[in-house]
Amino acid sequence: MNKLMLSAPLLAALMAGAAWAQSADEQLLAAQMAFQQAQSQQSQADGRLKAAQEAKTTAEQRLAGAQAALDKANAELAAATDAQARGQQTLDQATQTLNQAWQRKEGGQ
Repeated sequence: MNKLMLSAPLLAALMAGAAWAQSADEQLLAAQMAFQQAQSQQSQADGRLKAAQEAKTTAEQRLAGAQAALDKANAELAAATDAQARGQQTLDQATQTLNQAWQRKEGGQ
């Protein structure tokens, strides 16, 4: 078998020649179809871009809300830790005072 091998430039030239062989109406129809396909693809890409931008904005808003909640929780934790430490100090002092009072009472009997 003898296969005919065409180089890329020759193949492109033949295809261009075939395009010239089409009538003006056929060329116009082919160009319109190619334009409509490209326009449809661009519309889809525009939609994906808009959806991605909206998703990013929503995620940033959720992140800001979560950061605010985290900051509030950290502040509440610090306040609770401080209150617990003050309470423990008061309890320690009260325990010491009670022990001293018992010692004085037992020592006086």
